[in-house]
Amino acid sequence: MRSSLALLACAVACLLVSLRVPAEADEQHAPSVNQLVDAALRKVWEAEGVKPAELSSDAEFLRRVYLDTTGAPPTRAEAKAFLEDTDPVKRERLIDALVGDPRFGRYLADYWTAAIRGRGAGQLNSSDLFAAWFAGRVNAGAGFHEIWREIVTAKGNLADAPAISVYFNESEPRDLRDVSGHLSKVLTGVQIQCAQCHKHPYENIEVADFNGMTSFFVGATARVNNDVRPARVTLTESDENVRRIKEAIRKRDSLPKEQQALVDVYAQFIRPRTLDGRAPASPDPGRWRGELAQWLVGEGNRQTPRYIVNRIFALAFGRGLHEPVDDYNSYTSPSHPELLEELTDWFVAQGWSVRRLYAGLLKSRAWQLSSVAADRKAQPRHFASYPVRHLGPEQFIAVIVALADAGDLAQTVHAAKRKVFADARKAAAEHAKQKQEGRLPEGERRYSYDLESLAKYEKWIESMPDDWLLRRTAAARYARLASDDEMAESESFTSSIDQALAVMNGEFTNRISLVSEKSLLGRIFKEYRSPEDRIRELYRSVLVREPQAAELQRALDFVDSAGATQRNFEDLMFALLMTTEFATNH
Repeated sequence: MRSSLALLACAVACLLVSLRVPAEADEQHAPSVNQLVDAALRKVWEAEGVKPAELSSDAEFLRRVYLDTTGAPPTRAEAKAFLEDTDPVKRERLIDALVGDPRFGRYLADYWTAAIRGRGAGQLNSSDLFAAWFAGRVNAGAGFHEIWREIVTAKGNLADAPAISVYFNESEPRDLRDVSGHLSKVLTGVQIQCAQCHKHPYENIEVADFNGMTSFFVGATARVNNDVRPARVTLTESDENVRRIKEAIRKRDSLPKEQQALVDVYAQFIRPRTLDGRAPASPDPGRWRGELAQWLVGEGNRQTPRYIVNRIFALAFGRGLHEPVDDYNSYTSPSHPELLEELTDWFVAQGWSVRRLYAGLLKSRAWQLSSVAADRKAQPRHFASYPVRHLGPEQFIAVIVALADAGDLAQTVHAAKRKVFADARKAAAEHAKQKQEGRLPEGERRYSYDLESLAKYEKWIESMPDDWLLRRTAAARYARLASDDEMAESESFTSSIDQALAVMNGEFTNRISLVSEKSLLGRIFKEYRSPEDRIRELYRSVLVREPQAAELQRALDFVDSAGATQRNFEDLMFALLMTTEFATNH
């Protein structure tokens, strides 16, 4: 079962719970997402006597909406255009524009790649390929049921189908049981991994259930051929594994005891069953993943769309209607069950469009509330104010990059990636030359080069804008600073300017901290003459708002204390960078 393959089995059905199919919505009369959210939360506030926060200011909204849709702060021009706009519906217009922007697809790709694939490492890693593929599917308008199906049924060469990367570590196929538990968690929110060796401790999931789900992928074989450069990573389908297992079962009694035990293990993975007991209609193992995918996103299975809706709600509001977002079980329940079901109905009726769902969430008054709570009685489940939350790694790096005006540095990172491909082509040419001349070293004779796949890998990387590639490269290193004891990435981070700068080169640090030609402070000193104007622009650039009167006076007193020197402004800038306001979305 060399197919250490990722048999996604996943789980969803662990909570196949309600099987009702939402009726087709009448778009002219059905409530919008923002109406559903605001009505449900208003009802709770009134019933429990909770006073919601005031509406956010335009400056608060502006920074928040850019970070929550593009993963980066607004540019100076974008901020100026919005703040000077007097159109009463300018917020709705901006939300529609940003959610329709390709940057939104890349923002979602960062979020889901971290959860599904991990951020990866190295000059060329399959995590970047997966992110580029995922962003492309979102920006092409694919519904999430299509994307989930493509992940489950992915096959071929990694260079053509980056979705297969979820079934591999960077250097080898993942154990099919590990993948089964992982993908159940990240695609459906149902954790079945505890049933690998024994009955689930608190759910009605037996080892046979786990094995039945994993068996759907027995027809797939994952391979990494390291004798090819770059390594050839493939996922293929056939009935070969099933035939071998059945043949081994027939010969079992004549085998040594150690091999009999191995046969007994493999024999558990040729009887696919969903968690609600459904067997595939086809006897062909090569079709089983397709049937699993159809069950996973089919009309009768509400858990998958419910899970996606809840995670997208959590992405917008800082926490889900169900917590934890990736652990649905019989001991947890939603804080607002009716709202979660209504949003799930809406989502399915709209073709599983996360873009439309997210736009609706951001248009709600609840999402646009100030982060300054108005009522001490309010708890997180009330969503009575916008939650102050640490920026994610990609967001935090993006904010730093924006301050450093690092477009040319982003090009440098992309150039380093290009050099990897150029060096590989040179090595291939030299290898071919030495082989033709009969002087290829013995240790190199077993290797070959796949220039076609190399070109395809390069095309995926070239599809990524410079700033996005820089963000992902630095964020992968930054995220590892928050890894746990087992070196697993964390999905939550505490942002630190020192940590962020630790993963960047000295040029970044200089551009942020010094008054130089290419630095933010250098630009401010060039464009503004008075200390007050310089302070105001510093606040606008770092915090995306004007300083309050008291803040302005304190800053003036500080920079004037030694004659408004450059060093004082450098210290003031670092003081702003060290604030919670800078390191959080609020």
